[in-house]
Amino acid sequence: MKQHCITAMSCREGNEKSYQLLRDSLDLYLTINPDNVQYLLLQARLYFHLGIWPEKVLDILQHIQALDPSQHGAVGYLVQHTLEHIQHKKHPVEPEVKRRSAPEHLELQYSVGLIMKHKRSGYNCAIYGWDSKCTMSQEWITTMRVHQLSSGANQPFYNVLVQDGTCRYAAQENLEPHSAPLEIAHPEVGRYFSEFHDSHYVANEELQTRYPEDMAETLGTIRDLYHRLMPSSGQQESPNGPEGPSQDQDSQENQDSQENQDTMPT
Repeated sequence: MKQHCITAMSCREGNEKSYQLLRDSLDLYLTINPDNVQYLLLQARLYFHLGIWPEKVLDILQHIQALDPSQHGAVGYLVQHTLEHIQHKKHPVEPEVKRRSAPEHLELQYSVGLIMKHKRSGYNCAIYGWDSKCTMSQEWITTMRVHQLSSGANQPFYNVLVQDGTCRYAAQENLEPHSAPLEIAHPEVGRYFSEFHDSHYVANEELQTRYPEDMAETLGTIRDLYHRLMPSSGQQESPNGPEGPSQDQDSQENQDSQENQDTMPT
């Protein structure tokens, strides 16, 4: 059943039959094993992703937290965004438009649609949003030991879709462009992007409205990193992302397992 659930979660957003089958399978399994944290979290993520039953999502998350307090990272992220979803339903607001040319965003190095690699954790991901500074709570910043980063919370942070199906909040200094961009198998790709083209994702209309200057920046980055020819051999130059500050791997081992472990989810 586990393999069936994972397979269904990888289907595109528009595949309603797969989602319905997954929902039915989870409901049946949890009827038999109501305290299975793994499947409860999968159920909460599915409902959150589909935008249905936000109150039920909160009930599920509360149950997960009582069963396994170590899931606080994943639970905290989903609680925060579920409450935002409920609030937006009650009081719809226009999404904030972020122009990277604004003075407060000038430290941004990356843009939506780029395929990245986490320098220390090693995961592959796609950027779908950003903040010029960390906007998470002080509790999250302390728990994730953001203060141990060379620039701390006072640097751009990026919302990323990770290859393992989670969504994380990663510091700029910990990300670098992927040397061989690839599609990210994540169930929410279709929520933000219209297609994967060559070496990057193309933001859908909604995401382009929110980040109106990012796709031009992404295309420029793609040209510089992946489509540049070496003058002597005519071969494509191997893309190298900007080098971040060197870090002692031993002293950072504990942070590797926590920092950016998901705004969700870990």
